[in-house]
Amino acid sequence: MDVKNHAEQIMQQIWTQPTTSVKHIEQTIDREQFIKICSWVLEYYGGTSSHEFLLKFNHTFLSLSLEELKACIDMMSHSKVRGVESLATFYGFYTNINDVDFFNDLGITEATKPYIDKGYTEDYFHQKKLLYLAISKEDIAALQNAKIRKEKQVA
Repeated sequence: MDVKNHAEQIMQQIWTQPTTSVKHIEQTIDREQFIKICSWVLEYYGGTSSHEFLLKFNHTFLSLSLEELKACIDMMSHSKVRGVESLATFYGFYTNINDVDFFNDLGITEATKPYIDKGYTEDYFHQKKLLYLAISKEDIAALQNAKIRKEKQVA
C-alpha cells in the first residue's frame, strides 16, 4: 500500500465530502495500515486537517492502544514535532484525556502543557468542526468519554 497516496485520497474525500461516512474506508484497511496512514496524516498535514482525519476515523483511532500510539509516533520522521503537536492538541480539543502520565508514556509532555485541564471540548470552534464533519452525538460522547487503552486490542 502506498501510504502517502492513500492518505491523500482520504483527505481529499474528507475535504470535498465532509459529511460522508468513512465506514467503507475503515473496512478496507487493517490496524497496521491505519496506524501508518494516521502517522503520515499527523506528520504531513498537522493541525486542522489531521484533526478532521482523526474525528472522521474516531472509532478506529479511539481503539488504538498506548503501544499502537507509540508506534504511530515512532513512524514520524520528517516533521515529528508537527505530528506530535497535532496529536496532543487533538486530545486537548476533542477528548477528556488529559492525564499527564498518558502523555509522559507517549513522550509528548512539552506539546501538551498548553492543553491540560483547559476544557476545550466545549469550545464553540471545536463544536462547529464536529457539526461540519457530521460527527454523530454518540461519537461525540465517545470522544468526550474516551479511555486510554494500555494494551493492543484484537480487531
